[in-house]
Amino acid sequence: MKNLFFKELRLVVTPGTYFFALCAALILVPAYPYAVGMSYCLMSILINFGAARANNDQEFTAMLPIPRSRVVLAKHMTVFITELMTLLIAVPCALVSAFVLNPNGNIVGMDANMAFFGFTLIEYSVFNIIFLPWYFRTGYKTGMPMTVGITAYLLTVVGFELMVAFTPGLSAVIDSLHPTTFVYQGVILAAGLIVYLLVSIITYLLSVRNFAKVSL
Repeated sequence: MKNLFFKELRLVVTPGTYFFALCAALILVPAYPYAVGMSYCLMSILINFGAARANNDQEFTAMLPIPRSRVVLAKHMTVFITELMTLLIAVPCALVSAFVLNPNGNIVGMDANMAFFGFTLIEYSVFNIIFLPWYFRTGYKTGMPMTVGITAYLLTVVGFELMVAFTPGLSAVIDSLHPTTFVYQGVILAAGLIVYLLVSIITYLLSVRNFAKVSL
């Protein structure tokens, strides 16, 4: 499994992945919708899966003497690591933004706080559970799975932003950098982590089931 994962990192993951992950640093930009910076990693996933298709990576990997479930797991790990790498870059940038650059908060969209990252994990989960099992129905087609996955992701982002902005009283608690609101935001962050973990497991199991039916 380790060698298969290293194959993904060296032969499938393109250098642009790291550039798009660094776009999470856009959280440092004042008056900028921070959710946009967190969305660029989806572009790297699209590019990586497209490159794998162009190089017949899935067909080659499936011919190796390994279970198909490991092929699916390696692909899932690259997606999860891409998303988590984006989050790891965003968190220190969010701290600098909140305590140094924008202590009064962001005027365009949610502040970069714990609730924001909890929502982001849920948004990534929505994309993953649509894109990955759908992709593994064929093992190479990315067009419709990616289109529907990104659309659902964007609708979830907009839905959370509108909910926080227009729900009476919610904005003062969720869209805030005041220490008294951290407890409530921590609950959302914990919920996001739980959702991401559970959805990741479900996504993997669905993908394994779908890929087992594919004839390559």
